[in-house]
Amino acid sequence: MIRYLNKKVADHEVCVILPSGYDQTKKYRTIYMHDGGKTAMQAVNYIDHLILSGQIEPLIVIGIAPIHRNDDYTPWAAPSLAPQGTDFGGQAHAYLHTVVTEIKPYIDAHYATNPEPSHTAISGCSLGGLVSIFASYYHPEVFHQYISLSPSFWYEDVLRYLQGEKIARQGKSYSKPTVNRQNHQLYLYVGELEGIYKETAQKHMVDYTKKAHLEFIKEGYLESNLLFELNPEGTHDDLFFSNYFIEALRRLFGING
Repeated sequence: MIRYLNKKVADHEVCVILPSGYDQTKKYRTIYMHDGGKTAMQAVNYIDHLILSGQIEPLIVIGIAPIHRNDDYTPWAAPSLAPQGTDFGGQAHAYLHTVVTEIKPYIDAHYATNPEPSHTAISGCSLGGLVSIFASYYHPEVFHQYISLSPSFWYEDVLRYLQGEKIARQGKSYSKPTVNRQNHQLYLYVGELEGIYKETAQKHMVDYTKKAHLEFIKEGYLESNLLFELNPEGTHDDLFFSNYFIEALRRLFGING
């Protein structure tokens, strides 16, 4: 039976999802998910089926709810896309530091995890997909698998950052570090209908994702470890996020039968 355990860690609401047959004497893969792990929760019974039927490796899902989503998932401050909307606070570095130094140690201390980076993944959709990419720059020694679904590469100056430009914002500068990608795996997805009806920067969603993919190739991911999928009918919706999250699990953690 699947078990859901709700915890409060470092001021974040955290949901730990343990698979059926969870055994405290084993060492499980972990996948840290933004937005409270909603994408996994929408398909949790099917994920459990894939585990129990031996199609994917057993794993523990850790869903982390944001405190302030527009702040936690953005790399630097930027104005809202909507006239009366909430501005973006640019606190991704602090948020990811909390994940790595407080939430992950708590999970590793209380559950049967394999804490090694080779068994530790991070995943998100939209802005959560964006912050997952930044986790690969800020903490490449902690996570070796990244699942980024419909990431918000439209975010102001992100594409320029990925292309190697130095970004100056509010007296601070941001430069993309050089990361050894030999042991990293990235699953990247975008739907080709995303942003087509937008008048804001979100209209660049698909084009910028394709350009970001080219930059990831340059970073040195092994060809077999950089997985990029598109859906010609895909819109920016949970329906596609959950389906492609399942596909990411198959591709990254599948067991050859």
